Amino acid sequence: MESSVLEEKVFHKVMKNIPFGLVVSSEGRERRVYYVNPMAYRMLGYTREEYIEKVQGGWSRFVDIDMRAVMRDYHREILAGEPFEVTALAQMKNGNKKWLSFRVMVSMELKPVSYITITDVTEKVEKNRRYAREREYLRDAAARDSMTRLFNRGTMEERIKEEIESMEEGQYYAYIAIDLDNFKQINDVYGHWVGDRVILGISNILREVYGNNARIGRMGGDEFAVFLPDVKDRARIQSQADEVLRRLRGQKEMIGMANEPTASIGIAFGPEDGTSFRELYHRADEALYQVKKEEKNSIAIYTMI
Repeated sequence: MESSVLEEKVFHKVMKNIPFGLVVSSEGRERRVYYVNPMAYRMLGYTREEYIEKVQGGWSRFVDIDMRAVMRDYHREILAGEPFEVTALAQMKNGNKKWLSFRVMVSMELKPVSYITITDVTEKVEKNRRYAREREYLRDAAARDSMTRLFNRGTMEERIKEEIESMEEGQYYAYIAIDLDNFKQINDVYGHWVGDRVILGISNILREVYGNNARIGRMGGDEFAVFLPDVKDRARIQSQADEVLRRLRGQKEMIGMANEPTASIGIAFGPEDGTSFRELYHRADEALYQVKKEEKNSIAIYTMI
């Protein structure tokens, strides 16, 4: 008798001091809590009685989880007597929230009894989320030009390839090459800070004119590109290019130049002018070269040169 009393005291002392929560309960229509250690309810700021009431009323009352649905999902593990783990967001008594990891083992000897250990994994989850955000930031930074935040050449090539490969038969697209006129002269005469303002100005104009559906990139130096994946009206492509040139010329006073900044534009349409980034790039570049050679500050379409 004394031995069993001593064992019970030792058990309660151990359960009171283990660094994780423990809940033992029946499973079925009416859940009954057989045991809950102090860590389980203190973890969320409840009293023992409040915690038991919530658990018996259903875990979903304070945990973002449907434990019965979880039991169904892990039916094979339960029948095999294997433990399984789920992570869920739990609401504390004070309204704050914590991420908890539930390690569940169900005994089916007489009737279903769950042995659930609960660990606070808030710090781990938030650390992983921060890491994921940082990783996404670095991935995005590697894909973009550092000054303009437009896609860089490598990303443009990759995105255009993906777009073309996923297109349906009969879908038309356009590649637009834009090159600032006399950009070296702008840097030499006005200084690089004015040159940078011209670069940022044309970048913003391209975003405003072509919008979110376009792939816009800085291909290097004073060279830019726009890829439009779903072209239904070629006349609109021409008018948008005209609008880019008009807005760029209008940047003169804001940038602080005596002459209007201008650009030359070459356009290639797919699939007839090319079915790959390389083909489209070279065809649009040929059209752009024609503009540079003749008058600058204008637009040329590859099929018309």
